[in-house]
Amino acid sequence: MRERVYVSQACNGGRRVVVAIVTRAFRVRGSRRGCERRLSTLVAATPPPSAPLLLLATMSAADLQRPASRVRAIFSDLDGTIVHFPAWFEEHGIKIVSRDAQAKRAVVESPTGEQRVCRLLPSSTMGDGLVSERTVELIAELRARGVIFVIVTAARKSTLFEREPLLPPSDAYVCETGSRIYRGGLDALDEAWAKGFEEVSGPLERELDVSERPEPLWQLFRRFQAEVPGLKCDARSYYGCFRVDTQGNTAVEAALRACIEAHLPHGITWAMNLGKYDFFPSASGKGNAVAYLQAVYGVRADESCCLFDDDNDLPMAERCAVHYLPGLTSQSVSRAAAEHPEWHVASKAGQGVFAIEECLEQLLERVVREQEGGTVDVGGGGGSGVAAPTASKGPAALTFSS
Repeated sequence: MRERVYVSQACNGGRRVVVAIVTRAFRVRGSRRGCERRLSTLVAATPPPSAPLLLLATMSAADLQRPASRVRAIFSDLDGTIVHFPAWFEEHGIKIVSRDAQAKRAVVESPTGEQRVCRLLPSSTMGDGLVSERTVELIAELRARGVIFVIVTAARKSTLFEREPLLPPSDAYVCETGSRIYRGGLDALDEAWAKGFEEVSGPLERELDVSERPEPLWQLFRRFQAEVPGLKCDARSYYGCFRVDTQGNTAVEAALRACIEAHLPHGITWAMNLGKYDFFPSASGKGNAVAYLQAVYGVRADESCCLFDDDNDLPMAERCAVHYLPGLTSQSVSRAAAEHPEWHVASKAGQGVFAIEECLEQLLERVVREQEGGTVDVGGGGGSGVAAPTASKGPAALTFSS
């Protein structure tokens, strides 16, 4: 496999840094000159070290010849990624053929007749949540090979605690859109992390009615209740975030957007999840939670993989170099996948447990090859990559073989 690196220099705070795009790992569309212009802009903006597509470093021959990093950690969304619902997968021809609520078991069948035994999670507003036994096995195999596995979900505390016995065992759990982090079990809340945004949300373990919480997050919640008629506001079992739902009403949507534009406080941000709005401290969020755990575990972004499907997962994806998508739940993720042909979108995308099994099987194959010293194709999605550069003035295009 041939690898091309485009190298450019840009000024950053009086320093000259070298910027490289490795097209085997990150395929970039457009001309070399266009790449150079975008790189200069991005460097001037000083992106975080983990930003995908960019490698900011002082280059040397050793740096250029260093092999692709191994996957050491997987950060995975839950609903739509590990857990799947009939409301989504039935559109793709998948159906539940048997269901035993008492045994917490169900069987799903694909259009081709394949069947999977699944764990049946407690019913929610989305209906039956299903996790295939094969999904659990594949995650166990990855962890047995020393790969850290972390569940990162927007789900409220009570939902995570109720589901946890039926979920794949994980090294850490993140819920409430990155506000709660548990390491070593659900009885071990990471209090150091939560302290970082306590002034915005209040203490996460405080049992206080939302009407009495004085912090900016809950002031915003009460404002929405008072100023956006028809908006469904949900703070049940939420302590570090809350959710609102316009229920598809365009007038309510417009009123909410206007209220956000006029009154969103500093230190609070929002993301779309399952068609609803989640509001949370800017210092939390899925992306920041992943960056924090990468530091805790000593894992770099280029050693991290993201499994995801929805809009609120994109900040988490930006912290990882490897991406697998079992579905494209939102338009923003569909656009992002089109812009990133190196992302691995399942050929069975949308087919629930069959799609995530495909992603996990490919990921396990990759990890096995990496650990056994084989070569790894870190491209994906079937894109063609960047055309071979031609001789020209300006930054050099370096080509070498791996």
